[in-house]
Amino acid sequence: MKRIYTYKGFEVTVELEPVWEAAGRITVSPPRGFVAVVDIRAAGATRPMVAPIRLMADSHRPFATDAEALMSGYSAGQRVVDDLLVP
Repeated sequence: MKRIYTYKGFEVTVELEPVWEAAGRITVSPPRGFVAVVDIRAAGATRPMVAPIRLMADSHRPFATDAEALMSGYSAGQRVVDDLLVP
């Protein structure tokens, strides 16, 4: 899943990577959680402003839901823009 948000003239892209259970046999099951990968670039630019940021929940565990991962990624992107990219 991938979402692109605009914030203060920047595009904050949050892409989710599912985390699957390690099992000895192949089964169809939902992911155990999600890792959020945040990419920030100037609006309309093709190159990112900073290196991609990989986020996990507390204690290095994946986020439990996709909504939690998306909102945490967007919030982190906003903080990077505010703290590093906007004068």
